[in-house]
Amino acid sequence: MTRLEFRLSSAVLRLFGWLFSWLPKHPERVALVTARTPTLEGNLRAVHDAIRARRPEAEIVLLLDPYGYGPWSKVRYLGRMIRGMYHVRTAGLVVVDNAYLPVHVAAHGPGTTVVQVWHAAGALKRFGADATTPLAEPERTFLHRHYDWVVTAGDASREPWSAALRTPVERVLPLGTPRTDAFFDQAAMGAARARVLGAYPALAGRRVVLYAPTFRGRGKAKRPTLALDAVRLRAALPPDQVLVLKTHPNLDAGPMSTAGYDVVVDPVAEINDLLVVADVLVTDYSSSIFEYALLGRPIVLLVGDLAEYEADPGLYLDYRTDMIGARVADTDGVIDAVLRGTVDPASYGAFIARHLGACDGHASDRFVAHFLGDRPT
Repeated sequence: MTRLEFRLSSAVLRLFGWLFSWLPKHPERVALVTARTPTLEGNLRAVHDAIRARRPEAEIVLLLDPYGYGPWSKVRYLGRMIRGMYHVRTAGLVVVDNAYLPVHVAAHGPGTTVVQVWHAAGALKRFGADATTPLAEPERTFLHRHYDWVVTAGDASREPWSAALRTPVERVLPLGTPRTDAFFDQAAMGAARARVLGAYPALAGRRVVLYAPTFRGRGKAKRPTLALDAVRLRAALPPDQVLVLKTHPNLDAGPMSTAGYDVVVDPVAEINDLLVVADVLVTDYSSSIFEYALLGRPIVLLVGDLAEYEADPGLYLDYRTDMIGARVADTDGVIDAVLRGTVDPASYGAFIARHLGACDGHASDRFVAHFLGDRPT
């Protein structure tokens, strides 16, 4: 977003926000908001299901509004942001999992509570106002303002997320990451497995090697990593193993070759469903490491560009001393680590206790109890 675009859009949103503030309030309305994906997934899905179960009288509004970079996409996006501003000014509870302009451009009224349930499960890569390279304008002015509360997976991420999301640390609550609840529910795990195998039957009965890297760069300059030679990895795997690619949902994966992969998953597919069926996770700086740790399965970290990533955007964890899994620099290292497939239970246990201390299968219920009142049905 350019400075001119920000000035124009923020002026429009402030005007509509002032108008909407005079309209009747809806204290039982909950707005679940994301600018990341066009589907309800992750923490918002878990919160949605918990509200439906524990507070069925609550009205839930879904605002699933991915950002677009083309001129017409930006115009359409502004129209959706005006709708979003209406709910930010009239709903009782607004839950976001990423940055959201109607929240940031102006403070909301006392009748609305805005809660950030950041889509990452733990503090791994630096982001927001706490990235190694400071935010440029106009993001420096508006990004991550006006949250009432932030919810985290445990105590280890409270201070990092306080800095990144510009929220006082006493308002960063270690209630647990709602999306991790499914990993403690055998029925939910079975349903996730059935969904994935129904969509991708080639995975059935085979050892699943999932490659799910995060992106490089930021904003319009986001790009995929080209670190893995999937053709060589596939050639090294036995026939009873299947190599699966899942790219980041907010990334144009066009430059990334799909050669060598047995299955290429829709980028907007729910990553936690895929983690359930994965026997080995190959990734780099993705927060899926935290969720996958709860399953106690092998992790391979392809981080040949570690020094560059430490410089920008920066990391909260030292991959040399603090991280679980096998750290490798190239495809040969990936092949060796995947074929060995080892896990150190002691390191996993310490990692989970340190970073996921409040993830016990009840995070969604705690969220509902804290922000909507504990009224089980």
